[in-house]
Amino acid sequence: MILDGELDDEIWQDARKLALENRKIQPFGFGKGGESRIAVRGDHLLLSARLPESGRLVAFSTGINPVWWSEDTVSWIFRFRSRSAQTIFWNASLVINPFGACSFRNKGISATSPTRAIEWAGDIQVAAAIREDEWTVEVALPLEEFGEIGMLKVERTRAARPDTPQLCWYWPEPNQFWKYELSKSTPQPAPQFQPPPLPSNAAVPQPASPEVPLAMEVESLPDRVWTAEQREVLGIEAMLGKSIQSRIEAFVEKDKQDWQEVKTAEDWERFRDRGIRAMKDSLGALPEPAPLVSMVTRRINPGHGFVIENVVYESQPRILVTANLYSPERPSGKIPAVVVVHSHHQPKTQLELQNLGMTWARAGTAVLVMDQLCAGERLQSQPWNRESYYGRYALGSQLYLAGESMLKWMVWDIMRGIDLLLERSYIDPDRIVLLGAVAGGGEPTAVTTLLDPRISVSIPFNCGHSHSAWAYWETPRNIPGSIVGQFFEWTICQAAAPRYFIYSHEAGWQRTTEERALWGRYERIFELYNARNNLAVVDGIGKIPGPGDCVNVSTFHRNRIDPILNRWLQVPVPDLEYQNPLPEKELVCLTPEVAAELAPQAASSLVIEQVRKRLADSRKVLAALPKTERRERLRRQLGDRLGDSTPNPNPVVQELWSRKGPNLVQQAFVMETEPGILIPVILILPSLESSPKPAVIAFAQGGKERFLSERSNGIAELLEAGVVVCLTDPRGIGELSDHTSRGPSAMDHAANELLLGRTLVGARLRDARTLFHWLAQRPDIHASQIALWGDSFSHPNAPDFEFDQSYLQKPGPVEQRQSEPLGPFLAVLTALYEDQVVAVAGRGGLVSFLSVLEDRFCHLPQDVVVPGILEIADLSDLVASLAPRPVLLQELVSGLNKKVSLSDMEREYGAATSRLELRDQRGDSSLAHWLSRECQPN
Repeated sequence: MILDGELDDEIWQDARKLALENRKIQPFGFGKGGESRIAVRGDHLLLSARLPESGRLVAFSTGINPVWWSEDTVSWIFRFRSRSAQTIFWNASLVINPFGACSFRNKGISATSPTRAIEWAGDIQVAAAIREDEWTVEVALPLEEFGEIGMLKVERTRAARPDTPQLCWYWPEPNQFWKYELSKSTPQPAPQFQPPPLPSNAAVPQPASPEVPLAMEVESLPDRVWTAEQREVLGIEAMLGKSIQSRIEAFVEKDKQDWQEVKTAEDWERFRDRGIRAMKDSLGALPEPAPLVSMVTRRINPGHGFVIENVVYESQPRILVTANLYSPERPSGKIPAVVVVHSHHQPKTQLELQNLGMTWARAGTAVLVMDQLCAGERLQSQPWNRESYYGRYALGSQLYLAGESMLKWMVWDIMRGIDLLLERSYIDPDRIVLLGAVAGGGEPTAVTTLLDPRISVSIPFNCGHSHSAWAYWETPRNIPGSIVGQFFEWTICQAAAPRYFIYSHEAGWQRTTEERALWGRYERIFELYNARNNLAVVDGIGKIPGPGDCVNVSTFHRNRIDPILNRWLQVPVPDLEYQNPLPEKELVCLTPEVAAELAPQAASSLVIEQVRKRLADSRKVLAALPKTERRERLRRQLGDRLGDSTPNPNPVVQELWSRKGPNLVQQAFVMETEPGILIPVILILPSLESSPKPAVIAFAQGGKERFLSERSNGIAELLEAGVVVCLTDPRGIGELSDHTSRGPSAMDHAANELLLGRTLVGARLRDARTLFHWLAQRPDIHASQIALWGDSFSHPNAPDFEFDQSYLQKPGPVEQRQSEPLGPFLAVLTALYEDQVVAVAGRGGLVSFLSVLEDRFCHLPQDVVVPGILEIADLSDLVASLAPRPVLLQELVSGLNKKVSLSDMEREYGAATSRLELRDQRGDSSLAHWLSRECQPN
């Protein structure tokens, strides 16, 4: 017998079959649980499992006795008397996941000391295999310690997904064991252990290209224009950040000047209304309200003066919100209610939130704590600790592409939660409090308060304390255009005045409240309404990190909030703190029955339905226009989304150095495309002849260094054809990068550009267009023979790559790689706006932005996201607008950074233009040959 997880050995044909079932979920169509088989061979007990799975598996752990995450597993649990005289009784639990990770927990009661547990020292061999529609397991256990008579049960756990809660199947029945007696077996060879390899996402090796002397010379060229000393003096790595900060400070200064003109309540309202209009324009219209679909899936009464209702309600069709509603056991008259927006750290079941809900409910206040999008039962990725970070990163990008925002969706969820409360007759509609917990709860709380007049008190922790807080990659904490539109966080927080407001912070103020820059504005606004008593302050202890840290809202904070709410709304003050948190499973709201009835979907599934309709409508309008008007319409509409990408007509250009080699000339330049932004440029010329030559400008996320090291053959082929090659790094990439990781933390610059009313893509387009115009004006370059080359140096993920982990999690067993579509995207955009571009070649770009929405995961850097682009056009529409110019697209990838087949590329781009060539082969020689042909004079 070969122990490899494949279940193709003869012994399994006659082995005892144990069917895994769950009669409670069987009627709801969640699939079959699979089966386990059990047999004895020689001196080994053999176990196997065949577990059907039509969707993506959830697995993280590897090795022996890992610290388990929430993942798919199968378990065998044994109870038996031991054959050993030293052990009376064994409890053994064997848990295995699709990677073959194995946890064998076993405790034996010693005969000499009944109170002392002992560990089983026997060997164990495990092999697991993953197939397209199932995963299988084989196990061999030595029989040496097994009792001849005992009890057994088998359980399969399927981790939660966005469309289903956690599911379990059993044999024989839940909470039951089956008695067994080991059969006699003749001596046989031990199973041969041959575990399958872990799923691999190894990069596909590039075919070796023959090195030619010119290519070797190209590869050895200097790849930077500045020396290390010059980089340090000029602050190159911090250049983009400084530029963004200076632009932010300019708007902050304007905000200060405008504030000086506020003398009356009417002045303030004019100041405020300008920001509110800009904010509403940025967020877009809220969904149309519909009758609220909701249900209570469980009611818990611990008998301590409060009850908990596990609630599910539908905020949008098939978008379910899970929430715990804490209420007094016997409400008296109309009672106040607190709606809690938890932080991004932990969901509704976190201990601080349970303590908050139980304590306030016992005192006479209803408390609604809902799971925010991507957290708890509303996960959008994997059910893992802190996985909401990745969910917010991925879903935030998807919603931006669709012209939506995660912040708006969260606001709508909260408003529908208030609808849910007001359906209960005992809730006082005039005493609704909205509390946003630290780190991610404050921003949606402030915006919801502004948009929903039913909220009486707003408590947005960690929000509205500074003018120019640096933007964060987490999209719910930013509103595009907020800085340029001058609706800063403080403006949003105060726009609801004179409604009650608590100026709140997780830690202690680093300065006194009176010394804080914006506190005087808060006081002044409430004084203009003669409502200074409607404003209060709550902070915590110490600094962050330090004693001030909390996950949501601490007891210390709540004890300070209590008397304020009592003074304002007569909210009862608790007599004592109640702390008796329930297990998380008690507070689960989404049951299999509800999942089957309401059919929840991942948010990306709903978004893509909306986008397809909007995109179809936009394409109908484009199709009705003549080609020239179609291109102008795209330019105009995209320009509104990209922000100002107008090229600098008179950039300051400085030549730094020149180097002549045996077969080429290299020149290094620095171009100032806007104040404070310097762009490095390297020209590689086949000779110094003065006659105008064709040229190719190359862009890539990896920068010119990667071009020289990995595309030397292609560059050499262009030079041999007499084509000048121009390598550059638009702002923030290549030589201008600060070399931060490619995960969410690297996206802060892109987030800040959105606050400033433009995109990082648009700013880089400005750099590219400025460079194009400068190159076209050079006497040694033929202006009508300039082509563009956009490339990617990221290897695609494997076709069967399924195991996604957050960029903020520790690395998982399967490597994941983001796509790098900036180069091809930037080349297409530049050609769209510059009619003189003669041809475009792109390799490794996205097949479509729509593909980013086709899965709940995506592997797309946020700095290539253009909010609302899919309301206007997709990449195929942009390519079509370039006609009749030739375009080559090669080796395109999907939103999961998986290589797209040629047939799928043709399906997406088939009708784009007759001058489009699609390829799926690798190697750079053919691309360079195509470019050299297309940019030569006819």
